[in-house]
Amino acid sequence: MESSGAGSAYLDAPAASPPITRKARPFGAVDPSMYQSTRYRKFRRTVESLRATLPDSLEQFATYDLPDLKDRSWLIRYCIKKEEGALAEWQQFILEKAGFNWVRGRPPRPKSSPKKNKPQWEQKYEALIAACAADATPMLGLLRCDEAHYKWLRRQVTAIKAGKLSAAHREKLQALPFDFDIVFNGAGFGPWRSRFKAYAAGQMPTAERWAAHQALVHSNGKMPQWRIDALNALDFDWTVKAPAAAKSKEEARKKIEGRWRAKLDRYGELQAAHGPTAPFPVRTDESIRPWVSRMRALYKKGKLRPEMVKEFEAKGFEFDGRAARKREWQGSYQKLRTFKKKFGHVEVPSSYCEDPALGKWFAIQQERMRKGILLPEKLKQLKALGVPPRNAIARTKSQKSHISPWLKKFSEIQLIVEAEHGGRLPKVGRFPERHRSWMKRQAKKIASGALDHWQIEKLESIGFEPQHLPEPPPQVDWEDRLERLRCFIKEHGHARVPRGYTDRKLGAFVEGIRGRKRKGTLNERELSELRKVGFVFSPIREVTPAWRREYETLKDFHRQRGHSDVPRAYPENQALAEFVAQQRQRARKGMLLAEHIRLLDALDFRWVGEHPVSKD
Repeated sequence: MESSGAGSAYLDAPAASPPITRKARPFGAVDPSMYQSTRYRKFRRTVESLRATLPDSLEQFATYDLPDLKDRSWLIRYCIKKEEGALAEWQQFILEKAGFNWVRGRPPRPKSSPKKNKPQWEQKYEALIAACAADATPMLGLLRCDEAHYKWLRRQVTAIKAGKLSAAHREKLQALPFDFDIVFNGAGFGPWRSRFKAYAAGQMPTAERWAAHQALVHSNGKMPQWRIDALNALDFDWTVKAPAAAKSKEEARKKIEGRWRAKLDRYGELQAAHGPTAPFPVRTDESIRPWVSRMRALYKKGKLRPEMVKEFEAKGFEFDGRAARKREWQGSYQKLRTFKKKFGHVEVPSSYCEDPALGKWFAIQQERMRKGILLPEKLKQLKALGVPPRNAIARTKSQKSHISPWLKKFSEIQLIVEAEHGGRLPKVGRFPERHRSWMKRQAKKIASGALDHWQIEKLESIGFEPQHLPEPPPQVDWEDRLERLRCFIKEHGHARVPRGYTDRKLGAFVEGIRGRKRKGTLNERELSELRKVGFVFSPIREVTPAWRREYETLKDFHRQRGHSDVPRAYPENQALAEFVAQQRQRARKGMLLAEHIRLLDALDFRWVGEHPVSKD
């Protein structure tokens, strides 16, 4: 048995020679040729590296024992394959030999967990501010900052547009030291930033052309000020012009032929390295293959000068593509004969590491034999060597791609059932509409026999009955819920019922009301009664509790001093000073609500410039 790495032979799957049928082989046994497969070696090497990250005292390990998140994700994929029945026996053998116990999920929580550090969002927000402050101006710092900081900022923009970012985080983004609206609304900010960084680093191939375009846009008066400042920081020459075009067709032709000669030299290097029978343009340099096809097409059309044709032929270029392909096919066929002499069969692994091209060529020939599109002389040679046609792909294999989403939806329902209904589906229960529709589809699939037995077993484990699906709970008592909402608004000053609130029915009622408002199913009487109790349908139009807490601190300051003009540097409460400065900045940008302005005016708040106009 050949081993590709020292110390890893104990993980090898057992070997079984071809005369033994697949059914008679021991569990996990493979053909000796599989040891030469790149797929086999890479899989075993990965398992060995995973095991090396764990202590030797740990005989059995689960996914959560691995320290690296990528390694956990890699193992989880093979857990799913095992559940689907799509995992190869030799892969299962190697994993179990390494000590994997097929347990995935989160590790058990300790009884006393330490205090959490600062939230990750806050850390990345402060890191972005520090990266921007490291340069002359915040906008220039954003243009030059690390890609990780900029990608994080772009993810926040995506979250805002999808409505998934909280109001507090949106306020913090608007308070960044640069103009956040340029990043939020500027569709060309990202591409321009990439080109600016490449130009500044001297890594732009078309630097002259790009610089000339920037100078032209600036001369037309269409360049924003932040771009002008960024280019001025590089001592940009605003008088640069685009390079002159080729003076004549003769110069353009010489330039094109010069590129062809460079490609021809590369073609000769590959031919010398791999031999005339190897499909080298395809496997080793993908840029050569389209160039070879284009040269052959120009030759057939008579568009190559005779001098160029002689030069190509002198360097070994073959214009007859059919003859070249036939010679390459015969070369691969001879390699297949050598493989059969070595291993006693022709089943070349698709990732044969000694010659990866041979495995792919063999798979293509089998597929062409199955479709009946192979030339008769080639078909005769392959059959004489004992090459069987490729088996047709079963329909069940195409259905495997839908199994992972099925498991994901089942896991979501299983978590709800375990958390709220004791692990069994109730007769009456509150489930999201997408889960209710999914359960109805599974009931129809069971009736038609479209589900596998393992899927039916998983459904039965949570008490799923196709004939008796959970019914939605009865309609809530409107007056009772409205009275509870009125008391909550009177006590807290807003209608944002938190998820962990003690009165869960009130939280579900508020969530349902906002959902019905989006769908337009609330009648006029319900709308009128909700407005009377002070309910705000859009949470982003409502004053947040965090803002109210800062406002109460400002109110105490006004009560003690007789004014609300907090100085910018206020050591006693610097957070209050930042809050006051932020309100003035948001007022200039028109980002305050009418309720914000009304409450601040009640404290004789000093605005900068004209009185602000609310955004609602």
